[in-house]
Amino acid sequence: MQIILDHVTHTYQPGSPFQATAIRDVSLEIRPGEFLALIGHTGSGKSTLAQHINGLLKPTEGRVLLDGQDIHEKGFNKKEVRRAVGLVFQYPEHQLFEESVEKDVAFGPKNLGLSEAEIKERVREALEKVGLSDQSIAEKSPFELSGGQMRRVAVAGVLAMRPEILVLDEPAAGLDPQSREDMLQLISELHRQGNTVVMISHSMDDVARFATRAVVMEKGGIAMEGAPEEIFRHAERLEKMGLDVPSVCKLGMLLREKGLAFPPDIFREDQAYDALTALWKGGKAHGAE
Repeated sequence: MQIILDHVTHTYQPGSPFQATAIRDVSLEIRPGEFLALIGHTGSGKSTLAQHINGLLKPTEGRVLLDGQDIHEKGFNKKEVRRAVGLVFQYPEHQLFEESVEKDVAFGPKNLGLSEAEIKERVREALEKVGLSDQSIAEKSPFELSGGQMRRVAVAGVLAMRPEILVLDEPAAGLDPQSREDMLQLISELHRQGNTVVMISHSMDDVARFATRAVVMEKGGIAMEGAPEEIFRHAERLEKMGLDVPSVCKLGMLLREKGLAFPPDIFREDQAYDALTALWKGGKAHGAE
């Protein structure tokens, strides 16, 4: 399933004294099976862009195409895009409201008009995917759970719709280190299972670890686009935009300043380990000579 944003512009409160254009002339293809990271400083347009992907917002100008069809064209069934694209807001646990975990996860499938048996199966499947398959948890109020578990329940509610594309706005924000890692591993596993993932993130280390492609937003437009290793080669440009680079990139710059031959295209921890091992072995062999 393919989503294309075709010259999309979005202006809030057009024609009023409070008019503000959040994204400008954005054209972007979301490719099946990829893990796309949207990065940019606060106010760059990332969240507004994300809300166009599943039709929550309608462009002021331009089109959003789902498999070639304009999702805002008269006669298009909006349920199709909601089935195809699941949107997880930042702090999605704030939107939990049902008296039990099971009922909260079932809310979306019920609105699709599915049978009770189908709803029950989807709830079971979604809770299993997020690691909350214990029936005692399903029967609890979501507000009795830990912050990390509540976040997982919120994600399960989206997964119960069985979307092919997952859009997540800072999915690990505010979590403790272990819950944060658990959430990122869950998203990575969903990607490995076949979901297309679009993730907004301020963590360049997370982008380096998981993304297959990154889009850098600035002032409502796309400033850069490419594989993470291509993006992170432009450290100075990123810093001018108010963005960071992965910790490994910073380490590499320091090592090169010291005269060590640390490769410039290393940006992940596993790559850094291999490169440092090679440097150590090379230095040891040189010393032995």
